[in-house]
Amino acid sequence: MSFAEQPSAAPSFRDRSAGLVAFGVIQILMGIFCVMMIPFMLLSVVVGPAAGAATDVWTMIPAAGFYAVLAVAALWLGIGSILARRWARALTLVLAWMVLVMGIVTMILMGIWMPGIMAEAAAQDPRLPPEAMIIMQVVMLGTMGCMYLVMPGAFVAFYRSPHVKATCEFRDPHVRWTDKCPLPVLALSLMLGFGAVSMVFTLGYGAIPFFGVILKGVPAVVVILGFILLFAYLAWAVYKLKMSAWVTTLLVYVLFGLSTIVTFSRVKMVDYYREIGLPEEQIEMVQRSGMLSRMNIPVMIGVGFVVIIAYMLWVRRYFVARSETQLDS
Repeated sequence: MSFAEQPSAAPSFRDRSAGLVAFGVIQILMGIFCVMMIPFMLLSVVVGPAAGAATDVWTMIPAAGFYAVLAVAALWLGIGSILARRWARALTLVLAWMVLVMGIVTMILMGIWMPGIMAEAAAQDPRLPPEAMIIMQVVMLGTMGCMYLVMPGAFVAFYRSPHVKATCEFRDPHVRWTDKCPLPVLALSLMLGFGAVSMVFTLGYGAIPFFGVILKGVPAVVVILGFILLFAYLAWAVYKLKMSAWVTTLLVYVLFGLSTIVTFSRVKMVDYYREIGLPEEQIEMVQRSGMLSRMNIPVMIGVGFVVIIAYMLWVRRYFVARSETQLDS
């Protein structure tokens, strides 16, 4: 009888470790870029007044916080991808899908409104030749297409591969928290969690649209804090596949969408910018670009919320299945 160690069977999948490292490095570079954006924004607060440009540190806080969150997420997921962690693959795939869907909606709307915006910009400065306007439009749409379609599309195509999934499961055999929730539901949980974090940064503005008016001061803070707590709880409850959380989330999104649409049907976006303390020079710059006059803000918000509600109805089956399983047990 031979006691020689038998060679282990070769994995029945293609090892994608090199690809996980490559995409992980890309995410780390994206995180470094976000980190670099924060001091540049803070520098504008110092240099702006000296250059004659009006700046407001409170309006910079939400944007700086947003870049900080993106930086932490990108660096964390990049390292996790290099280490072939199951949670890194799941979260990266979910986030890539979310960016891709938002990118598709954004590109469709920009394709509709961009010609009008460019035409208005050309009318304000007749010295610009038509060829220059075409080049600007192509460059702008091309850049947005790379950011919102090509890049997330590449991430989706790679991380959804069964070979990538098998590679991560082989190198990280432990059951992770992302394995305990279907990925479509995990996406909804992340959306709610991101909503809670976004509301934290909204406190810096001290204003929020609310059913036809712009709340300010103490009422705005109370409403924002309420939303923070609500979204944080729903993010956890949705992850746990609680049917009550699905119903509550659907109701919240419907009311939130109606509130925003009603508000910006009555309140101009320019007035909202003034309420949150955006410098007048920046407001005038946005107005001169022609974006606000061409974009129908209620329609844009409505399209976004229709997509979210449709997604909510689609993921309902996971909550129903969980409820039925609990009844059977």
